[in-house]
Amino acid sequence: MRNAQVEKLFTRIGAGAVLLSLILFAGPLHAADDAVQKAIKAVEKHRYEEGARDLRQAMQALEQSKQSQAQLALGMLYLRNAELHRELAQASLAVSADHLKRLSAERGGSRSRIAGFYLALVNLESGKGDVASAQLEKFLADGGGDARLKARAKIASGAAAARAGKQEQAKAAWADADTAEPDAKALLAAAFSRGGMTDRNPAALCDEAVMAAKRSGKPLTTTLAAGCLEVYASTGAVDKGADLLARTDLRMPAYRESIGKSKVLSFYDPQLLPALADFYLRAAVSSLEKAAGDASLRGIANYYLGEAYALSGSLDKAAGATAQFLSSAQMPPQYKNRALVRQGAIQYQKGKQTEAIGVWDELSRGQQGNPELLADILDTCGRLRIDCPRLAQTGATSAESGDGKRFMVLNAGLGRYYAGKKDNAKALAYLEAGRDKGNKNKIEANDPLLLVQLAEAYYRTKKFSEALEIYFEMSKQFPQVRQIQEALQGIYSVEHKSAGDVKIN
Repeated sequence: MRNAQVEKLFTRIGAGAVLLSLILFAGPLHAADDAVQKAIKAVEKHRYEEGARDLRQAMQALEQSKQSQAQLALGMLYLRNAELHRELAQASLAVSADHLKRLSAERGGSRSRIAGFYLALVNLESGKGDVASAQLEKFLADGGGDARLKARAKIASGAAAARAGKQEQAKAAWADADTAEPDAKALLAAAFSRGGMTDRNPAALCDEAVMAAKRSGKPLTTTLAAGCLEVYASTGAVDKGADLLARTDLRMPAYRESIGKSKVLSFYDPQLLPALADFYLRAAVSSLEKAAGDASLRGIANYYLGEAYALSGSLDKAAGATAQFLSSAQMPPQYKNRALVRQGAIQYQKGKQTEAIGVWDELSRGQQGNPELLADILDTCGRLRIDCPRLAQTGATSAESGDGKRFMVLNAGLGRYYAGKKDNAKALAYLEAGRDKGNKNKIEANDPLLLVQLAEAYYRTKKFSEALEIYFEMSKQFPQVRQIQEALQGIYSVEHKSAGDVKIN
């Protein structure tokens, strides 16, 4: 494909689907390509879960020669979903902690008796094991709620002890937990998996939990999903995880507490969003590695594998896959640039900070009029918490003088850079400028990652209604966002002494 055609294609469908489209457009299309073409459109429209579900179902009927293309498309969908859910998980932990602290501090007859327990779970998931342990001990000393919560508290207490290196204390807590219920068994399996206790066979425990839940005839719970998705991700059991997700209503809370005659509080499992992020990332790597087995797709698959490995923290694998991509046949220059930016990021994470910044400086000087490149570099600086003042100034000057959609991506990159620096005012201004004003919060027109970061900036500047509007729109495609909505709605209600302008449906 000639460079002009590549540029046109890149502008039309966006960065997420160009490379796969180049392969598909390289030869005549057939009816069997329809499923893959639909997946490409799902990437473009940010309908990751819908696209992955439909493609998985269609793959059974695809001829063998199309399987590698389908695996590449599936890997792209899972990778974008993993990135999104990692961002959602961080947002959820921050908002949930603020909300649960407020609930736990209330006094009188209308106070919640279990808010402190869920706050402990949030702290545990956030890496604050000592704080979580004290809160869990207090909850159990006060009675521990009903049997389900008591079992969960003991499992969580054991997990906190294991993270602190207190293995005997952890084993004692787990042995004392009642794991007859499928949810408790799933959470215990997740605790074993996190602790590297493969001798306890966490995958088999999850299989038992899922089968028991199915036999009960009741809907599978988000708590069961949170536990077993984590286990299935660690063992590479993608098909089991996908089946579990298909059977789970991700909108549902983990627990509801009735207070008095009219007040009902919903509590959500803080493990769910991180577990989803880990599962989608594992699924992405699995599909992309299969695609890379096809020699005609190896270069393209290595580009995305480099990204997936980097996201998982496998820096040596990321460096290898990225280097293989850069040495492969001619590809769109935008992707060469992105791979070089990622190569610099890998060097930085390996301790070669001077070399990394040198790579980015050289790239930006050589392509001063390229807003996409500058946006990628600034996004990387923000993600890795690197101070890049010269590049930020260059980006700001370019964004002010530029016009049109091509410079929206640069504003978004600047917004992400300042979000990484915790400069909420600047982050908000640039992220708003990077959003499609005509389609505001529509995920078809806006990168969901940008929307989540914009919602975070709104939240930090106490623009709760605007943040809720974003999450309300996102929840239409990603129902698990409801847990952030509810926590944010609770904070908004307290701050404004009202129920808020945006209702949760």
